[in-house]
Amino acid sequence: MKTLKYILSITIVAIMAQMNVSCSEDDEPVYPGTIVQIDTVFVKGVNITYPTFTGSNTRDDRFYAFSGSSSDDLSSLSGEEWTYETWIKVDPDATIGDKDANAGKDTNGACIMERGRNFELYLIDDDNADFAIKYNRLNSDNEAVGTMQSDLSSINLKFDEWAHVAISRSAEDNTAKFYINGVLVDSSTDDLWIQPVNDTWLDFNYMYRGGEMNYFKGSFDNIRVSYSDRYPNAFTPDQFERFSVDSNTLLQMDLDNNLTPFDPVNDFDKVDIKGVYSYYIQVVNTVTWTSEDSVLPTGD
Repeated sequence: MKTLKYILSITIVAIMAQMNVSCSEDDEPVYPGTIVQIDTVFVKGVNITYPTFTGSNTRDDRFYAFSGSSSDDLSSLSGEEWTYETWIKVDPDATIGDKDANAGKDTNGACIMERGRNFELYLIDDDNADFAIKYNRLNSDNEAVGTMQSDLSSINLKFDEWAHVAISRSAEDNTAKFYINGVLVDSSTDDLWIQPVNDTWLDFNYMYRGGEMNYFKGSFDNIRVSYSDRYPNAFTPDQFERFSVDSNTLLQMDLDNNLTPFDPVNDFDKVDIKGVYSYYIQVVNTVTWTSEDSVLPTGD
């Protein structure tokens, strides 16, 4: 088996025939704005491939989804019922934030996922583990008005080990929940966890606070955003079992090495995206695909 190395740039493209979109973050165009430029290693395991991010503090090392206020993008999420989830593997060199800091903008914790003025998930210190994860509900000034964090839970997270992270909310019982590896870390019935629906960006490995910050160093796999509360109860996640796509799947990225031609004139390739979401994540400026012998993970 072999390790495939790429130097990539990934771009989001709007389907302009379907909608007219605008872009506000730093006044960048929707296309061809770069969303990731990384020295990426796709490692083929038993059933998976996945990207590894360098954590470089440059605006080219970032990965996000864009919302254009359409019926088939992020703006279609209800504020009262949803699920965001992903698998992460944290590098020992990732930055770990202060667990007592008010919000992500006040710490140096690497960001897993965030929507500005809405919510954020980032790494914090833990006295009896390599790191913990903090989940904040943000106000319009990106200040935390509600917090859930795993450092006092039974979950002890370690570097270089995969972990499943999920946040969800049910409109039926008005409960917001924070899970790590299927274990309920915290929950709340407070209405403050109802999300606003007028923001535009879903960022996966950095925060935007007037500029990019808190870059993530490590790997991602199996990203999914759903219209429904996927996890009303504790569960057992399986990284090697790909999510099935159903009517509640808004955005799903298996992050396998599945590239298909998208724009033959400009030589752009499309990363496989599943669900209702109508934009595309592109691989651009792709260099020659190379491989070399390497010891690969067993998937255990």
